[in-house]
Amino acid sequence: MNRKGLIIGMITAAAYAGFLLIRIDATANISTQKARIKLGQYLFYDTKLSYNQTKTCVSCHDPVMAFTDGYRTSSGADGYNLKHNAISLLNVKYRTVFTWTKQSVTTLKAQLQFPFFNEHPKELGWKGNEQIILKRFLNDTQYQRLFKKAFPLQSNPFQLANVQTAIIAFEEQLVSYNAKYDRYVKGNFSSFSEDERNGLTLFSSNRLGCTGCHRWEQPFKKDHPLFSKGIRVPSLRNVLLTAPYMHDGRIENINGVLEYYSQKNSLYLTNKEKKQIISFLYTLTDTSYLSNKELLNPFQYQ
Repeated sequence: MNRKGLIIGMITAAAYAGFLLIRIDATANISTQKARIKLGQYLFYDTKLSYNQTKTCVSCHDPVMAFTDGYRTSSGADGYNLKHNAISLLNVKYRTVFTWTKQSVTTLKAQLQFPFFNEHPKELGWKGNEQIILKRFLNDTQYQRLFKKAFPLQSNPFQLANVQTAIIAFEEQLVSYNAKYDRYVKGNFSSFSEDERNGLTLFSSNRLGCTGCHRWEQPFKKDHPLFSKGIRVPSLRNVLLTAPYMHDGRIENINGVLEYYSQKNSLYLTNKEKKQIISFLYTLTDTSYLSNKELLNPFQYQ
């Protein structure tokens, strides 16, 4: 082989070896991410996560209620109530704001600091209890395996940052874009009943002005919610599963919400119109995630 051929052969071999390393690295990254999601699933549902082992993430974010909790305001591990109603975690991966009032909280990591370290009230109560809580996982053989798989390059993966990374990885799997309404906007117009179509027309009308605050979300794209008088306008996806309503949970049911805005804005909604709007809001419901065991309580399937 001449020198030119030798050089070309060496370059080709090096390129192929590099390609193999990239593929191996990509496969390893996918495997690690899956392990982090699995770890996050266990942490999300485990009472070990709170300082007194009374609360979990699911205490405020129950999948049956579209990852809310059904209370006016949630309560912390110390038994005291928070200021606000629990926000749904569905499609949280595509949110750009993560609390009711703090527009500066623009990442899930920043949001997680509140339930972990709030003191008045304590939600999970990690402040001053970090090592005690982490030791629970360290001493658990199941978590020893889960943490090792999720963070294989770390000699001691039992760290706060890793706990939060895993929970975020899990929460980003909570996606719900398979509602009847999603199929309608893709062209399946016959799927809507007459009441559902009329409800959509009312909802979109200038008379009611609903879309002035409730912008249509584009599936799998970042959502930028509006704020009204300092309060975030929530998503209406799965809205009929997330009662009570408003940031402080003061309105018990969806009929009450419609009556509130009808009176506040002099809309004079008839009972028939309210029925049609509610029929449309039902089309925003998607509970298909409830059939995915990888998003549900893993301790129920052991």
